[in-house]
Order: sequence, then structure tokens, then C-alpha cells
Amino acid sequence: MANNAYTNTGSSSLGGTVGSAGLVQKAYDRLIEFALRAQPLIRNVADKTPARQSIPGSSVVLQRYVDLTQQTATLTETVDPDAVALATPTYTTITLAEYGNAVLVTRALELFSLADVDPAVANIIAFNLADSIDTVAQSTLATGANVLRAGARTSSLTVTSSDTFTSALARKTVAKLRTNKAIPRKGSLYWAGIHPEVAHDLRAETGVGSWRQPHEYQANDEIWAGEIGTYEGAFYVESPRLFSDKKGADQTTSSTTTTAAANSGATTLALAAVAFQVGDRLSGTGLATSGVQVTAISGLNVTIDTPVLSAGVTSGATITITPETKVFNTYFAGQQALAEAVAEEPHVVIGPVVDKLMRHRPLGWYGVLGFSIYRDEALYRVETSSSIDY
Repeated sequence: MANNAYTNTGSSSLGGTVGSAGLVQKAYDRLIEFALRAQPLIRNVADKTPARQSIPGSSVVLQRYVDLTQQTATLTETVDPDAVALATPTYTTITLAEYGNAVLVTRALELFSLADVDPAVANIIAFNLADSIDTVAQSTLATGANVLRAGARTSSLTVTSSDTFTSALARKTVAKLRTNKAIPRKGSLYWAGIHPEVAHDLRAETGVGSWRQPHEYQANDEIWAGEIGTYEGAFYVESPRLFSDKKGADQTTSSTTTTAAANSGATTLALAAVAFQVGDRLSGTGLATSGVQVTAISGLNVTIDTPVLSAGVTSGATITITPETKVFNTYFAGQQALAEAVAEEPHVVIGPVVDKLMRHRPLGWYGVLGFSIYRDEALYRVETSSSIDY
């Protein structure tokens, strides 16, 4: 249609301008789809809540009795044994906090929009509520004291790109939970939350003792479906919501050279080929600070933190960008690993219309709650890389 003088709608305008009166216009679908979303799941792990809370408060204390020390000595027939005191209960404190978000729908937007705005805004607010609270819950879950890593690494900083998730790690984690007397969450199974890129490595593992071997010979339906299912004492839930971060060991390096001053403001470097991700580390001559990271990537352009170069360095400084290994969290949990206390359940709030012409209509969500690790012995975090992270 670009070469038709009467029906050409143009390349940059919303409507046609060519022809006697611009009668041919672009058409738009009035059904606007939502962004792709990952289903919230972490808050479901918080299965411990206050049962008989005494009073409202800014924090809630949950207590646990301590068992008596084993007494294995025999009694003497004529001697009355001494009484022993019960130990002081251990406790966990959950600090409550307010959470919320809000948008403003204007009368003009409702009148001018080609789509029905109100149902969309309500949907977006409701998802933001669940999405945000689930992230708060996972931020607490990630603070658990028990950590296992691939390759017997001693810290997140030492995890390499070859330290992927394996069946051996799955077996070891479940064995640790059982050793800790953690109560399974479903029958005899513990809950395992795993990132899809980590699950890929488990399902790709071959040989004796791997996930794949029994499925190839006996239950290959899960291979076709790409599911982990139940394995080695845990039932697996895959989700891209599981935290990952560029905080592992250095990988191979590539270099580029700045061509302009970079003393203030974001600096964009043009690269011959993009082999980097947000979070990769920079080093080189003329850097003003250490620990500078890539903050954004667009096409062949890499944006880096500021300030980047020292004063007086205007161009020609060699900057080395070092890809960092992305470290993924996989969680294994038994009952009462995570606790939550709620003063006001997060909910959608329709705000008051207070402007003089009643044009501004607020809609948001609000809640007051908190999370805390309740039984450390029922929770393990496994830190690994992924072979398909690039």
C-alpha cells in the first residue's frame, strides 16, 4: 500500500493523510492484552501464623518449647530424682510493615481511551499486590541460614558457570532436611522451588543416578512435557520468580574503549558484539570507582554506572567488561520454614474522589504484614549457576 497514492496511510502518523480527505485510516484492536506474568508462589510457603495473638502490635513474637535433655541413667530405687527446670522457649519476632501502591485514573483518560480502562487498571493493581507481597516473602526466604552450593563452593562469589544443579545436590538437600527432622509438606515430600533455567540442567543430566534415566525407561511422559514432578524426596515447582543475581565468579573478559568523557551521567559504550548482561563488572584504566557494573543493554550499546572515569580522563581509556556468573536460588522447605503475621490483609482500595471537578479517581492496594524464618532447620537454599544463562 505504500505506493498507492489513494490508500496510503503514511508511516509515522496514526491516520491516513493521503487521498481526497484521508478517508483510509489505521485500525486498532480495542482488546489490549496484559504483560506476561509469573504466578506468585512464595507466600504459600509461609504456613506458620500466630494462632492466639494476645494484642495488636507492631511486631509479633512466636515461641517454641525446648525439649528436655535426654536422661539415660538408671534410677536408684530409694533415691528421689531431682527435678529439672524447663528451658526458656526460643522465639522468632516478626516485624510488621505497611505495603501499598496506587494509581490515578483521570476522567480524561476514561473518555479518550480506545479501550475500557477501569477493568484493566483493577487487574493491574490486583496483580501488583500479589506480585509485590510475593517478592517481600521471597526476600525473607532468601535469608535462611542453611545454604548448599554446587561444587562445594564456600560463597556466592565463588560459584562458577559450571556449578549447575544436579541430582546429587537434590539428594543431599533432602537428606539434610530429614536429618534436621523437618516435617515434609505433602506426604513424605518436601517443597522445592526451582528456576526454569536451573531445572533445565537437572533434566538434561544423564547417567546412573540422574533424573533422566528412570524417565527414559519407565515414565517418559514427563520428558515430553518438560516437567520435573516428584524427584528424590521433593515435589518441584518451576517459576521464573526465583531470585537470581550476577554475583558469582568472573568469566572470560572482553574489552572496549570509551570515546567520550564519562565524568558524570550515564555512559554508553558501543560494542562490536554483545556478550554481556546487566550486572557484569567493569575494570580498567581511569576508573573513578571500583565495583562499577553494567546497568542497561540496548542493541550494541552498554550503559554503565556513574561516575565511571576519573577527573581529567576524557577519552581513550580502556574499559574491560567482565561477565559475572549469574547465581540462582533454589529453595527446599518443610513445614513451618517461613512464618507470616498479618495486621491487615493486603487488599484493593478504592480511594476517595476529592478534587473539585471529580476528575481524579485513585485506585490502589494496601496491607500490613511481615515475614520471618520460623524453623531454619526446615529450610535450605541451594545456590548454583545455569548452563543456559548467557
